[in-house]
Amino acid sequence: AVVPGCVPPRKGGTHVRTSYDAVPGKQVQTIAEASSLGRIAVGLATFARPEILPRALGIDRGTARRSSVMMRFFAGREIGLGAGAVYAFRTGGDATPWLVAQAIGDAGDALALAAAVRSRHVAPIRGAALSLAALSGVLGAALAVRTLRSGRK
Repeated sequence: AVVPGCVPPRKGGTHVRTSYDAVPGKQVQTIAEASSLGRIAVGLATFARPEILPRALGIDRGTARRSSVMMRFFAGREIGLGAGAVYAFRTGGDATPWLVAQAIGDAGDALALAAAVRSRHVAPIRGAALSLAALSGVLGAALAVRTLRSGRK
């Protein structure tokens, strides 16, 4: 029987692989590098206009302006983690520590957003959506690390 999202075992293999497992390591590297470039872009945009993200979360204009210093800390983290991974990918270095750090940062963001939603400091739907986006970053980075590490064996 064909299972959606799965790939039949390799010839002589005994287990069914998920379609993610079937993605070649080079494609995973390309996706992870593109994601890291996106992280740099988000960081640069947030550094330039630190009030945009809080306003998108439903935070009032005055509070968004007052939080601009903290948002620039976030922006710096995003730029640094993205640039480190991109540099590692482009120079043939090991990007996995950078991807792990990205996952840890995204997990922290997801927890902070969930707490902000729970305490009603941000708009519930917007905060939950951004929290889920951060969790998808955790999952994506974890899967990339898994694939890249298995390719080195």
